[in-house]
Amino acid sequence: MIHPPRRWHPTHRIGLLSPSANPAVEPEVRHLLPPQAALHVARLPVMPGTTLEQRNAAYLDAAEKGLAGFGALALDVVIVGVTGPSYALPPAEDQALQERLSAQAGRPVLLASRAIADAVAALGRRRVLLFSPYPGWLTERAERYWAAAGFEIVESFKVSDSFRAYDLSPEEVADGLARLAPPPDCAVLISGTGAATLDAMEWRQAALGVPVLSSNLACAFAACRRLGLPGGPAMAACCPALAALLP
Repeated sequence: MIHPPRRWHPTHRIGLLSPSANPAVEPEVRHLLPPQAALHVARLPVMPGTTLEQRNAAYLDAAEKGLAGFGALALDVVIVGVTGPSYALPPAEDQALQERLSAQAGRPVLLASRAIADAVAALGRRRVLLFSPYPGWLTERAERYWAAAGFEIVESFKVSDSFRAYDLSPEEVADGLARLAPPPDCAVLISGTGAATLDAMEWRQAALGVPVLSSNLACAFAACRRLGLPGGPAMAACCPALAALLP
């Protein structure tokens, strides 16, 4: 029997490990991927009665177990959709962890931190303006991480002294971005997969005049680049310079 061309069946399958209460990483990555890439999501375990610092310390070990939660599903790549835990590691150890998780899973596993590093490098930028929704201690870890990775932090803009990533509205992110004056040779990095960034990035990227990245955008870019896929509509709307590097 001759069938019509497929319209809805995916050509690629991408896994995503998300923190249990993260409201943004799943919908944002879905918008950033092309429609022919299916997104399959598993949640990292709930950790009641723990602090952010304790959860961050536990998430990377939990990711190793979480990869098994996809079972026999034939995934082309898996994104670990959390950024903060990597900031406790030197970049070389973080890269080694990504390679170990990939070997364990039998497919590429992408850490958000390493995806960011690759995205900024792909743009030819070595200077970063950090937009942080983190408390002070985690912002300081992020600054040390990116400095050790060979990037110059030109400024750190903190939205709050407490953890706000999951609570920030697109309007609050846009208001924060409007306060920035980035040098023309840098990239703006909104760290953290839990913040609602896409609308704000689309609204402000032209006015800022430099590429604006988020953890979620970098993860989707890394997955698309690995699989030879174009970005989704949100990729071109939020960071045209990165979208132009994809097929």
